[in-house]
Amino acid sequence: MVKNKLFAILLCVTTLLCGVLSAVPAGARSYTVAQVQSLCDGIVAYNGYHDTQAFIDGYLTDNAGSTSEFYVLALSQSGDYDFSSYESALLSYLDGRTVSSATSREKYALTLAAVGSTNRYIADTADEAIGGLGMMSLVFGLHLLNNGYDSRLYSTDGLIGEILSRVKDDGGWAVMGSWGDVDVTAMTLQALAPHYGGRGDVTDAVDRAVDWLSTKQLDSGGFKTMGAENCESAAQVVMALSDLGVDPQTDSRFIKNGTSVMEAMLDYRLSNGGFSHTGNDGNANATVEVFCALTAYRRMCYGQGCFYQLDHVVHDAPSGGASGSGGSGNAGRSGNSGGGSDNGSGAGGNGASGSNARSNGNADSGVGERSDQHVEYNSNGNRVITVNGQKFIEATNAAGEMVTVNVSETENTPRETRVLSDRHGDFQSGATDDAAMRSASADESGRGGYKPYAILGVIAVAGGVCAVLYLMKKRSKKHYIAVGLIAAAGVLFILITNFESTEAHFQPQDVEGDFTVTLSIRCDTIKDLEKKNNAVPDNCIILDTREFSASSGDTVYDVLQNAARSYRISIDNRGSEGAAYIAGIDSLYEFDYGDLSGWMYRVNGDFPDVGCQSCTVHDGDRIEWLYTTNIGRDLE
Repeated sequence: MVKNKLFAILLCVTTLLCGVLSAVPAGARSYTVAQVQSLCDGIVAYNGYHDTQAFIDGYLTDNAGSTSEFYVLALSQSGDYDFSSYESALLSYLDGRTVSSATSREKYALTLAAVGSTNRYIADTADEAIGGLGMMSLVFGLHLLNNGYDSRLYSTDGLIGEILSRVKDDGGWAVMGSWGDVDVTAMTLQALAPHYGGRGDVTDAVDRAVDWLSTKQLDSGGFKTMGAENCESAAQVVMALSDLGVDPQTDSRFIKNGTSVMEAMLDYRLSNGGFSHTGNDGNANATVEVFCALTAYRRMCYGQGCFYQLDHVVHDAPSGGASGSGGSGNAGRSGNSGGGSDNGSGAGGNGASGSNARSNGNADSGVGERSDQHVEYNSNGNRVITVNGQKFIEATNAAGEMVTVNVSETENTPRETRVLSDRHGDFQSGATDDAAMRSASADESGRGGYKPYAILGVIAVAGGVCAVLYLMKKRSKKHYIAVGLIAAAGVLFILITNFESTEAHFQPQDVEGDFTVTLSIRCDTIKDLEKKNNAVPDNCIILDTREFSASSGDTVYDVLQNAARSYRISIDNRGSEGAAYIAGIDSLYEFDYGDLSGWMYRVNGDFPDVGCQSCTVHDGDRIEWLYTTNIGRDLE
């Protein structure tokens, strides 16, 4: 009897101990740069668009002056887009309008500067609005001066001195009161970041404020403002840290109980790609602030300078003559590679003078967006960087490092892998790495996913059953052996299966095929009908025509899956193995618009008489997925 008791107790303890040890997380979740870009794409999709330029020309232009400005700021800092329609709309909005808020004026001025405008509204704002509405008008005013604009109200040094004089006793900043506020402190650090390392008083104040922010971080990894933990506060801290070159995912000062501030911010993400304020419904402010924070983080990873060091600034005479290329020394896409403004505060000047903490004074290292560097996205949504005529495709290698692959313009084959430095933006030569051409495949935890926790659950249940059996005096060895075998089978099942997380499933797949095809997804047949699903784009184009690689034997279904992963489009396949039946695409389902509605596909203008998983594709095929309300008659 004693032997049986000891055996049962030992089995229970061993079972539980093994489960606990196997499921202890290794640390905070980690997101690759590719995954961060996917989150940004998800926010664009959340706003109803699968194409960023369409988002700019549509929603952002239509809402110029109201809800678009910070999206435009972020997009201007993340790629080359045409903002002409938005600029015209914003200038039209401002024409003859009196904007009484100094911070609002500064916001509009910064956005105009970000899209390369030379309208005198920017210079007038710098001359008239800085400091007109307390602390935040000083902060946003410094952003203007940091980009080489002059003001009759403040010099850059004078404005920095005014901001430093307002620091609270605890080391933070606030709009009012005697103690620092997380949001205001983080936003102040964003304005001071370009001068960190160049001025001793700035460096000391910034270091103290960063330490203060660390003490204000909650056990959850997040931050509170006005007594409530929220997404926006975490986003502002992520922006500030990124601008200072402090990695918000790995810096130990901003990881509490294994949760980083980046992870805490992204925990507010909703299934539709948007973000909530406090964990409930989607919130427009939270979503756009996360978009800005993710952009700031990506810029840090690529050594492109602070979020508000604008890449497209074009200075011109206040009279509004033709665009010039001198003045600010901003070595951005405007081609201004001069030496900075007189006070050394221009975006390009910071890199040359060494006043930016991340530049280390290395003017030749490529810090910031360089005049010889061009960024675009290929048909699969991958970031393509052209430097001195050479093309590099962004990818994550098997070790989880962010790398670029040098691609021949003629043969489109990888030649060598180069690691992209997270401090200087340099391309460091490295060995060829075939895995780097594949997109990031880790799930959103980055630490082994759900399996350790599932195994822990199985083992914990088994241990509990053993304990109950023991208490019920069911002490025969065969009972415990049976429980152990069942638990072992459960663990084996978990190990041999692979249920993907949403983030893992939607990672783009770099398919190196033998030829290319095109694919589009549209639902024009419901354009004039009352929308039953807010996810349906207004233009009814779920995916405009895109090119995809394919190989011999690939099917229409294979190409659709590739498209779905690359552009984060949900696909509902209700068919059996080898006989796929697409019931829904992007939350638009069969029968949503009547008993005869659903999805059909067309290849080169014809509707095949076989299922999509039986229809093989060939070079140059034009694949269309179309929504019908009348079993195809409305598609003829």
